Amino acid sequence: MNFENFRVRIAVVGLLCLLARPATAALGQSALSLKDALQASLKYHPTLSQYPYEIRAMEAERLQAGLTPNPSVSVELENVLGSGDSRGLAGAELTLTFSQLVEMGDKRDMRLALQDQQQQSTTLRYEWDRLEVLADTAEKFYQVLRYQQLRLWNRRRIEQIGDSLNVIRQRAGAGAVSDADVSRMAYRLAEVELEQGRLDSQWQEACFALSQLWLQAPTFTEVAGDMARLPALPTQIALDQAVNSAPELRLLQQQYLVQQARLNLEQANGQADITLNAGVRHNRANADTGLVFGLSMPLNWQNPNQGNIDAALATMDGLNMQQAQRRQRLRTQLQLLLSQAKSSEKRLAELQTRLLPQAQQLLQASRAGYQHGQISVLQLLDAQEVLFGAERQRLDAQLEVFELLLAMQRLSGQPLIDTPTLALVADAAIQQQLSGNVK
Repeated sequence: MNFENFRVRIAVVGLLCLLARPATAALGQSALSLKDALQASLKYHPTLSQYPYEIRAMEAERLQAGLTPNPSVSVELENVLGSGDSRGLAGAELTLTFSQLVEMGDKRDMRLALQDQQQQSTTLRYEWDRLEVLADTAEKFYQVLRYQQLRLWNRRRIEQIGDSLNVIRQRAGAGAVSDADVSRMAYRLAEVELEQGRLDSQWQEACFALSQLWLQAPTFTEVAGDMARLPALPTQIALDQAVNSAPELRLLQQQYLVQQARLNLEQANGQADITLNAGVRHNRANADTGLVFGLSMPLNWQNPNQGNIDAALATMDGLNMQQAQRRQRLRTQLQLLLSQAKSSEKRLAELQTRLLPQAQQLLQASRAGYQHGQISVLQLLDAQEVLFGAERQRLDAQLEVFELLLAMQRLSGQPLIDTPTLALVADAAIQQQLSGNVK
């Protein structure tokens, strides 16, 4: 993608944010979707909002790089204020000369090529920052969703413990159980209600962390989403192939191209420039006028830019080694993340197919046993906590899978979570506009 396409990309993203749905209206809804959150981050995130100003600065720098040296004018007055024929201005010679520096070695083209490569680096940094912003937004969105589901989960705990407390009170009134059982269950209910307050506070903090990505206070009362619908994990082969086009490696490769352009410019700067002179000389003594011509250039007995050339070569060698090291590190990191995601997915499957059904059976049997006086209230409480603990482990495992997928997405640059992001919509619109399908 060239720099002009990059400007189109930013313009289209901004236009889609305005046309798709007004951001203030979307954020003012009672339920915030992931798409709304991503849209707000693309439009208002401070990192992305700086790029239009950077574009203007780079356009000015490219304009400066394309300027050619201005001509110069000089005036010389000779044979004046002397003696004899040169007394006063009698023998004065006036020379008016125009000079023009002629850059050799295609210096102007090399400067423009360097600016073009630096602008391409800005394009890739924008793509990388946009990916980071989208991944960060999704991660914080799922944190809010997790606490939202934990709040619902804890409310079910309160309802079930409250129902159990009512049953125990009825049995205590009939003399079937002691008042200690009532106190024990009432104490547990108070603990869970206190936990609800803590979860409400954590949910509010997560909402603020999410809305700060677009520099606003949260105006939504809930988020819309389902963590139970997990995306499919990528294959190891797909991740290995994605490494070669990972954002960080692409940026390192672009830095190499910038250094290559810088090397070409330094080599061009090592070539001597020529200064051409042309002018008019007037001799007052005999009233003669003639043209004068001249040419000058420095004598480069050695390359005056050799140090800068060697520095650019060393930087390029370092970037080559850095790319190789980073490529191997990315492969290792993605392998580890994929292994962790598979472990979390396996643990989630065990929770859903084995532990949760067994915990539900245990609670049903414990309730029946308590009704018949076969078990104590402590055993009933323990059965309830076993089920609630398994449900919480399921929520934690679901969030862990999403977070691991987002971590792999950051490293590989591949969309591993299937969400209708505006980024994908913007890419499609840009392709249409570049092909002339959008008026």
